[in-house]
Parts: sequence; structure tokens; C-alpha cells
Amino acid sequence: MLRLLRILCLSLLTTIRERFRRGPARPSWGFQFEWIVAFLRRDFEESARWPYAELRRDLNRRRYPAHASKRVTRRREQLAGLTAVRFTPPDAKTGVVLFLHGGSYIFGSIETTHAEMAAGLALASGVPVVGIDYRLAPEHPYPVALEDALSAFEALVASGMDPSRIALAGDSAGGNLALALQLALRQRGTPQARVALLISPWLDLTASRTSCRKADPIDYGQTWFLLQHARDFAGALAPSDPRVSLIDAELAGLAPLLVVVGGAERLFDEGKELVEKARRAGVDAELYVAADMPHNPPAFVPFHPNAAASMRESGLFLARSLA
Repeated sequence: MLRLLRILCLSLLTTIRERFRRGPARPSWGFQFEWIVAFLRRDFEESARWPYAELRRDLNRRRYPAHASKRVTRRREQLAGLTAVRFTPPDAKTGVVLFLHGGSYIFGSIETTHAEMAAGLALASGVPVVGIDYRLAPEHPYPVALEDALSAFEALVASGMDPSRIALAGDSAGGNLALALQLALRQRGTPQARVALLISPWLDLTASRTSCRKADPIDYGQTWFLLQHARDFAGALAPSDPRVSLIDAELAGLAPLLVVVGGAERLFDEGKELVEKARRAGVDAELYVAADMPHNPPAFVPFHPNAAASMRESGLFLARSLA
């Protein structure tokens, strides 16, 4: 708690100084929003050197916003032996969204860090969202998370849910995992989920795209520790291997995609390039750019109208697809 208070104060001073020196970091950023991003930058930079177990404990102990979580019914359950949480909105429609959380495949949990995003998607779409806690790297490198996601999808189908009534959604590493799951289902020759919503998907684990460097002064997170996370997740594979860097995967035959990216984020080029490649491969793919937003725009719903718009667009896509 004292550490977070210290970071909050230092980030406040940084924001005051930088805005006095050069004005807002982005045209639409108010003071509070810029302060939040500065806090995240400093928090990530400090904790990046911690042992992963310590990082996870710290993140899971925190209190997170619960604006959406308070408006849904939340139920903890098991799905294919994995911890899962079901977020059911009022007057829920039929179908289900299988949500795969981000965190560089290293950290994150549907019970803590990503509960609010899953609840927000449930409210925005009107469809129940089931998120799972897949096993994390480096203890469980590739392909363990994919095996867990496949097992969860198969468990939903075995429970009587037709694949055409299932949508996938994931943010950052979860966007990578959602796409990997669709590719694996296509490879098997079994029905894919109806659609996949990829929010700021992490697709180039070599961090070689221009936006990854261009957004360094604006976005939170740092390229050096993303590369370390990539190596720890990829395990025996090179981070450039198309099985993990899905920007180079063969996309033909995939179900429809919506890719949501922030206009000021480091993964912008990856999301844009994926949509272009998917379209050339004959895939129905859309790109939604949340102007001025950093990584993972829907995570900032309470703090910026462009983030709220990205959540609404995500929910509409899921609702239309499962209608």
C-alpha cells in the first residue's frame, strides 16, 4: 500500500511537470487520465524486475475498480478443471463469451486483475461472459495455455453450447490466445467459435514493429520486459515462431474477427497488420481504433470517453454476432 501511494505521488508530480513543459501527452488526455497512465508506467517499470511469484501476489492483492462488476451476477465455477468466473448481465441473452485474460502469459487472473473487463463486456454485449485462469508461464510455457483454452472451449461445447453460440474475447496476451484457439480449432477441422474479439492483441513477440518503439514515450509498459516475458512464454520455441508470434500465422479459413487497438499504443501496428493480412486471406476482419488510447483501451472505461466507446463497440460486435 505504501509503495502504491509513493508511486501515485511521484506520478502526480511527473504529470504536473510534463504538462507544464509540453501540454497534454495526447490531445484528448485530461489531467486525471494522464496521471493514471503515468502511474501505470512507473508501476510496471518498478515491478518488472520482481520475481514473477511476487508480482502475481502483489497484483492479486490489490483492489480494482468495480463499476461494471457491481452490476452483474458473478459466480465462481470450474471449467475443464480450471478456475472460472461467470459474469451474467441483467436480462442476459443466449450464448456465451469465453474470455481469456492478458498479462504477457506471465500474470493476470479472471478473479482479480481482469474481472472488471469481463464484467464490462457482459454488460456491453448483454451476453454472459465466462473467464478462465489458464496456467501461466514460465512454469507452464507454450503450449500449456492453449491446451487449457482448448479444454475450456470443449467443456462449453460438451455442456450443450453450440460453437456458433460461443464467442471468444481476449486482451493483449489473451488476444493472442483467443486467436491461437481459433487457429487450433481450424487446424483440427472442428467448428470454431462464432467470432473472436481481440483487444490490443500481442501478436509480434519480437517487438519489431515501428509502433512498439514509437509509443514508448506515451504507452505504459516497456519493450525490454515484454521481450523477457515473450522468451519465458515461448519456452522451447523462438519468439519469432508463428505458433506464438501469430502475426505470421496462416489466417485463411478463420471465423470473423474484430481487432480493437489504441491509437497511441505500442501494439497498434500488430493489430492493424493482422486485419490487413486476414482480409487478404478472405477472412471477415474489422479494425476499431480508439483514438489517443494507450494499450487495452476498454480497461479505461471510467476515465476516458474513447475508452468507453471502445467497450461499446466491442459489446455491439459480440451481441450482433451471437444474435
